Amino acid sequence: MTTPRRTGERTQVAGPTKPRVPIAAWFAIVVFARLYTVLICDIPERVFGIDELCHSWIRGIPSYLWVEIILYGPVVWFALHMVKTDVFREPSAVVTSRRVQRRVELIATTAIAMWLYGVGIHAADIIEVVSRERAQITDGTVYDVAYFLDEGLSHYVQFVSLFFVIGLFVIFDRTGRTEGRRLALLLGVAHGVERGLGIIEGEKWFLAPLVIVWMAVALSVRRRRVGPAAIEEFFFRYAAAFVLALPACQGAYYARFGEFVPPSQLEDGAYAQVAIGAIVLTLLATAALVEAERRWLSSSDPEV
Repeated sequence: MTTPRRTGERTQVAGPTKPRVPIAAWFAIVVFARLYTVLICDIPERVFGIDELCHSWIRGIPSYLWVEIILYGPVVWFALHMVKTDVFREPSAVVTSRRVQRRVELIATTAIAMWLYGVGIHAADIIEVVSRERAQITDGTVYDVAYFLDEGLSHYVQFVSLFFVIGLFVIFDRTGRTEGRRLALLLGVAHGVERGLGIIEGEKWFLAPLVIVWMAVALSVRRRRVGPAAIEEFFFRYAAAFVLALPACQGAYYARFGEFVPPSQLEDGAYAQVAIGAIVLTLLATAALVEAERRWLSSSDPEV
């Protein structure tokens, strides 16, 4: 029951408010934001022979790294914050009390902060790139430390913290978020393909089983707590598609190249195959999931 609230001469009714931007839009930013390097570096350079967008040096830093420093980290942090705020806006059927939910929300906030911290560590990429491309230095103590921070520590922190908090979204989201059902499948497949290639590029392909197990646990907990209705929910569908797409992407990559060589080290022709294959796999896998669901619903309910 809502309580009337008087403001001046008007009487307003207090009640739950909906966010102006749908949660799916904020989450889509999280899924696709990392592709900025493909848009300003890989495609212009490898397809059109244009490298000014990516390697215009400003104050000794290439332009694509300025994008990461100024835009990528803050924008994705804000998107994650908006998703987290929406997820924990209302009580969840998974927790027993509001106090427990607030503690989980604090854990989620900490994980998001750790992800942003990992992006900050990744700024060591500036030292590694300048050393390699400007000073032709590819070894030594300073270069080794910069490389470890860039390609080692930062990737672990970002990858683990990001999917840890997404798993919390799957488990603790409000019950009945069923809008964007097919979009959720697309985002799950696209993220699985994008991160499958991303962790190969970062030479961390072996983290895939870890995140798949965690997301499978999140799906299991949500299904057990909410029941069959969980299958209709946005984050459940995203996570299920992700768990299927990530190993499919890495399996196809290994089948094609026989190893997990980073895509950036491939010849232009092979790289083009990877780019086209990623798009085709995303579209076909999404269509296959939609069709499989339609057939399943038709078999269980002849009127569908």
